[in-house]
Amino acid sequence: MTIKKEKEGEVLVVSIEGTLDINTAPQLTDALEGELNDVNEVHFDLAKTDYTSSAGLRVFLRTFQILDKKDGRMVIENVNETFYDILKLSGFTDFLEITKA
Repeated sequence: MTIKKEKEGEVLVVSIEGTLDINTAPQLTDALEGELNDVNEVHFDLAKTDYTSSAGLRVFLRTFQILDKKDGRMVIENVNETFYDILKLSGFTDFLEITKA
């Protein structure tokens, strides 16, 4: 998995390429470490991400919780149909901003 981060002011864009699973979720957690203190908005660009397991969902949930505590915003962008179905089945579409590819 490849993670690219771009920070502009209080907005962080995280682009993920590959599969987000039990093996790669810690890599995303590490990449976000310390970054969330200085931002109020995070956009996850998943145009090149094909799948997530519950481990990846936990990273998204934790990021949402951190931002929510400070009235921040989290957006998951460019998800494919399979990824969207996972988010929908897990209830994430009820509280996250999600855009399809």
